[in-house]
Amino acid sequence: AKLFSDSVSAELGELKMSDARLDVMLAWQEDSVHWNALGADSIKWLARTNRGEEPKPLQKVASGGELSRLMLAIRRVIADRGGIGVYLFDEIDTGMGGQTAFTVGKKLKSVSKHNQVLCITHLPQVAAFADHNVVVRKQAQGKRTHTQVSALSKKERQEELARMLGGEELTRKTMENAREL
Repeated sequence: AKLFSDSVSAELGELKMSDARLDVMLAWQEDSVHWNALGADSIKWLARTNRGEEPKPLQKVASGGELSRLMLAIRRVIADRGGIGVYLFDEIDTGMGGQTAFTVGKKLKSVSKHNQVLCITHLPQVAAFADHNVVVRKQAQGKRTHTQVSALSKKERQEELARMLGGEELTRKTMENAREL
């Protein structure tokens, strides 16, 4: 538990959550009435996301974006150990800037070496690390809204990254920046 906690906490530091800490607390249940088919241990997941705070139960502490980064940190630590195989990260880029997004993109890419990763992102620094990109568009028609999901070609991918970087109008500079990403 200590090695796992330390490893996840180190990953959180690399994900620009340097004051965050995950503590996994294992306790042996002395009273056999608490034993079950999964064992005689109890596990508590405690987290601290801000400096000066005491660790508290994970579900009471972390925001959606923090939970996504915590999940990414956990997946990085256990990525090569097998398991689920498909991971979905939604809003992992909430409240982060470009440098952090670039680091998150690299970490997602490393998890994808052993697992399938689906990531919904609004930041080009994250999207640029994907093997495949799709774009989701909504359009109102009459009294209904229709959603269209389209796989992007290499050229469309660069154009979409450029739009994410600079807006609807594609310029030479945003296209160069997208190509660089």
